[in-house]
Amino acid sequence: MIRVSDIMDKEIINVKNGKKMGFITDIDIDANIGKVNSLSTTGETGGFFSRGGDMDVIFWHDIIKIGCDTIIVNIGSDINLGIDELKI
Repeated sequence: MIRVSDIMDKEIINVKNGKKMGFITDIDIDANIGKVNSLSTTGETGGFFSRGGDMDVIFWHDIIKIGCDTIIVNIGSDINLGIDELKI
């Protein structure tokens, strides 16, 4: 199980283009079933006190891996990165 406080300090990186997407500012949770729907971020330069910045929404199904310091996501790619296809 992952706590909300455990993922709030992790940087989000898009595997498609290597872009740093910033840090999580909000989490959308479906309380009826106890499932995370999406994460919101204000971008690399955004933060808690930023105003007027564009908010990016990252859906839970776009998350590839939650690591120690980063969250790797696959957004805007036609490539399907299934777990069976990844070779390390």
